[in-house]
Amino acid sequence: MNARDNPFPSAPAARLSGSYDLFATGPRSRPGRAVTIETDAVRAVAGQLGAYLDQSTGVPSRGRALALVGDLGTGKSHIARDLARTVTAHPSAPLLWLIDEPLWDFGAIYRDRLVSGLKDQKAAFFDVLLDYYSDVTADSIDRSPLLRQVVTGLRDRRLDPQAVIEAYALSEAAIRRDLERRLQMLTEHGKFSAALTLLLFPGIQDQVWDWLMGQPPSTVLHERGIDTPIDTVSKVFDALAVFAFLYGQAGRKFVLVIDMLEKVFEWPDDRRSDFTQAFEKLVNVYVNAGGLLVFCTLPEVLGRFGESLHERIVPIRPTLLTGAQSVELVHAHLHPQQEPAAAAEAAEEALDDDADDGTDATQVTQWLARRSAAGTAPARRPRGPDIAPFTEESVHYINRLAGGVPRRVLKLCHHAWATAAAEGGPPPREVDDRVVRAAARKAFEKVTREDLRKSIEGVLSTGPWRFEPSPVRFARRSAGAAGDVDFWVLIGRTGSAIAVVTTDSVLQDEQVDRLRQTVEAARRDTGAAPCEVLVAVNGYISTELRLRLADATGSQPIVYSDRSFEHQVRETVRELAERLSSSGRDSTLDLIRDHLEGIAFQQTSVLQRLQRIDGRVEQLDTATAARLGELWQLAEMSGDPPAAGGRRAGVRRRLPHAVQRHFDRAFDVIGLLSGVPASFREVFDPAGEDRPRRLSFTVEQFQAVGVAVLVQKLVEAFQDSVGEWVRQARTVPGEPAPTAEQERRLRTICRSYEITAEMLPVFRLESLATFGPFTEGPDPLDRSARTFRRAEAQEVLTELAERVFTSAMDHVRA
Repeated sequence: MNARDNPFPSAPAARLSGSYDLFATGPRSRPGRAVTIETDAVRAVAGQLGAYLDQSTGVPSRGRALALVGDLGTGKSHIARDLARTVTAHPSAPLLWLIDEPLWDFGAIYRDRLVSGLKDQKAAFFDVLLDYYSDVTADSIDRSPLLRQVVTGLRDRRLDPQAVIEAYALSEAAIRRDLERRLQMLTEHGKFSAALTLLLFPGIQDQVWDWLMGQPPSTVLHERGIDTPIDTVSKVFDALAVFAFLYGQAGRKFVLVIDMLEKVFEWPDDRRSDFTQAFEKLVNVYVNAGGLLVFCTLPEVLGRFGESLHERIVPIRPTLLTGAQSVELVHAHLHPQQEPAAAAEAAEEALDDDADDGTDATQVTQWLARRSAAGTAPARRPRGPDIAPFTEESVHYINRLAGGVPRRVLKLCHHAWATAAAEGGPPPREVDDRVVRAAARKAFEKVTREDLRKSIEGVLSTGPWRFEPSPVRFARRSAGAAGDVDFWVLIGRTGSAIAVVTTDSVLQDEQVDRLRQTVEAARRDTGAAPCEVLVAVNGYISTELRLRLADATGSQPIVYSDRSFEHQVRETVRELAERLSSSGRDSTLDLIRDHLEGIAFQQTSVLQRLQRIDGRVEQLDTATAARLGELWQLAEMSGDPPAAGGRRAGVRRRLPHAVQRHFDRAFDVIGLLSGVPASFREVFDPAGEDRPRRLSFTVEQFQAVGVAVLVQKLVEAFQDSVGEWVRQARTVPGEPAPTAEQERRLRTICRSYEITAEMLPVFRLESLATFGPFTEGPDPLDRSARTFRRAEAQEVLTELAERVFTSAMDHVRA
């Protein structure tokens, strides 16, 4: 047992077009065979897919739309990809389109993913179009009793519609107009109906085909009204609707699978609105045209669609794993070399578990057989589970911690294996509950408790609340169990408070009991005044323990995350403060007084921070002076002493002070952001260890240094050119000073700097802001100072040309 043989994925996540998801990923695994545990959701998809695929080919199918709805990690994408593989292996070879994730650039998705597979099926698509053309031709002559045999031949695909039109001198233009009219009923854009009609003309078939494949329209197509490519959400969905209509009318199966639909609701409002309207229309087309549309999304997102969508879809919610199913999942990853159970046996077990769910037994059996042929057979139920080094007890414990979510189960198994392997000792090393807890702490506790407290203190300091830590609150009296509270947020004048408690991972019932004791002690400490409690968890807490803890505190615990933790703390404290304020009996005057005191407290905190910033600025001035002294020494050694500010003395003398000061400020901000970091000197510190040390660099730092050098050289060249212009500027008798030609020359110089500076990514200098000695530490004050310096540099460098032009012109005019 070692870390390299870990059979569990470190980041279990399925993608429709990916290689791994809930697979065994260690060297003992056999890639290509997915591990799927038969749940109610899997059986529901089996029934729906089997019913769709088993419909007769050659006649319009009964369409349907499936929504896989569940929280993150519950297996939606895994089930969707399993479905896609089954569709691919089906004998009828249905047309399959996959969208991993909706992106703004839907044109690229359409061109590179959706229709890329159709490029080699041009002939097959023309057959589909010809079939539909045959039906349109047959409908146009069906009223004539003399042509009944011809109509039958067209519908049976035995006769060529073009030959029939020519043989009976039918109006080809009228038939094509009928075809175009039918297609226009499907989409509001006449471009598609016109394009499909033009496909019947041999001379421009290739041009129309290229346009349908996502390429820009040719000149010939422009002349016929097809003047834009298929590159927006509405146009892509219209194209998919047309394909669905044609394939449906020809009795062909076609499937569209969209994963992570919730990403759309991260788009701007206008783009999101366009997508939702087009998507609801596409669902209707697929259901009416006989297609199968499957999409995966979160529960809260599904509710944001219109009622018409909900009436057309079949929602399927992935079910959480039971303890026994988690044991089965672990066994399948530990022993991927074992052949899975026969499809019929798996189907029989599935149907025995839930015989009354309405799923047709034949459909499920046939579907499982297809999945077995596609390499996605169900995991075999172990006979006497062989899950060493895990035990049934430890896997059941993992399942409880994970809340039955498959992704969490596998992630905990991965870390438990790695922890057991790292502990050493003779094999076999058993993965018991102790190892699972150690693995959870190591994997999910991202910061120290002290870092967590500092983060919370930063939020409270910037908010309109009075607060105090427990050492201050209990400086003159005994704290007892209430001393475990980290911060007390004081609300009102009656003694009400919010007790903020931090804790590491909550993995056992005993930990919840200890936290409950702290909560009770905090409420006793406020006496008759109400007390709310907020628990911040650094690490992992299961759904079951989260509910128990929320029951004890009256509010949901907050789990630390890099992105949203501070926002969650701020919003939760605000809500709890409002709850306490509304439950108190303070008068209006008391409420106003408390609010003013909170503002005064906040202003005091801000003043203290400004004083700290002032101290940091003084340190920066000292560091800058030291660096300038070093530059003087280097210049003296080279025999060419620079003028103040590090620029060459010759250029400095040519520029008047009013102009030079703008360049001085530009060089200062460049030097501030690209100064030699203290870490360079620490490498050569004689007080350090005897061993030589090496300083490492990141790609971003290399890029930032390069940008800093280019900006420095650009400003120097700009300064030289302006200095030369000032020297040559002369007053011509009878003409204004400077002359029009001289003014145009200066404007050209300044504009040249502007358009060149626009090409340099000055924002790259941000990487140097984390490189210098003045930016060490994760303190919010440091981040604020860095933001201020970056904003100042951006403003100075982008407005340099305008300021230099104005000052230089004023100097010459004077």
